[in-house]
Amino acid sequence: MNNFGTIKSKLEKASVDLFGKKEFSTFMSNFKKGILENKDMSEIYFIYDDLSSKKGISKDIATDYVNESIEYCQILIEGNKSKINKIDKWISNFVSEVENKYNSIDTLIYKNSIKNLETVLESKKNIISTIVSEETKKQVKESIQLPITTMVKVAEDNIKGQLESLSESERKEIISIVSLSKKELDKEFNELKESVISNLKTSLNESKEDDMKSVIDKTISKISESKSNPYDLYKLRKLNSGL
Repeated sequence: MNNFGTIKSKLEKASVDLFGKKEFSTFMSNFKKGILENKDMSEIYFIYDDLSSKKGISKDIATDYVNESIEYCQILIEGNKSKINKIDKWISNFVSEVENKYNSIDTLIYKNSIKNLETVLESKKNIISTIVSEETKKQVKESIQLPITTMVKVAEDNIKGQLESLSESERKEIISIVSLSKKELDKEFNELKESVISNLKTSLNESKEDDMKSVIDKTISKISESKSNPYDLYKLRKLNSGL
C-alpha cells in the first residue's frame, strides 16, 4: 500500500487529468464517498493539506502544532488501513506513477524512528518553514464540504487564465458544479438546457430586430448541440441568470 501522501498526489493528478471529461463527475462522486463523507479520511486529507500550506503560524507554537497534527494523523491512518488500501487501489487505476508532493509529511508519519532521525528532522524543518510562512494568495473560504485546496488546484490547472478574474462567489459556484455526481450533473444540465432554450425561443418570437434574431437563433443552436459537462453547465447557469 502506498503512503497517504502518494495517494493524495494521485488524487490531485487524476482530478486535473479528468477535469472537463465525461468521467470526471463519476470520479468526483467516488472521491466524495471514499474521503469527504468519511470523517476519519477527510481529517487525514485535511491534515496533509494543512501541513503543506502557508499559514503564518507563530514560530513559538509551530513545532507543537506539527507534532500534535502528525500524532493525530498517525492514529487515524493506523485505524483506517483497510479504507486507505481500498482508495489506493482505486486511484491507481487512474494514475500509476506520480511525484509525491507530501514526502515530508509522509516521512514524519511513516518513518518517525531514531534510525531515520536526520531525515525526520529535515522533513519537520521543511514543514515548519512552510506553515510559518505568510500566505501570498487570497484563500477561498470553505463554505461547502469540499477540499478547497484540491479543487482550486484543479481549476487553476485547467482554466487558470479565467480563474484569476473570478470573484469568490464564482469560484465557489465552479467548485459546487464539479462536485456534482454524474446523475446530478445530467439532471440539472438537461432541465436548465430545456428552460434556457424555451426562454430564448420566447425572446426570438418577441424580437423585431433581424440582428438580434440571428444572435438568439445561433445561441439556441449552440445550446441544443451542447453536452452535459461541468463547464457547459456553468455557462448555462450564467446565461439563465441573465435571461
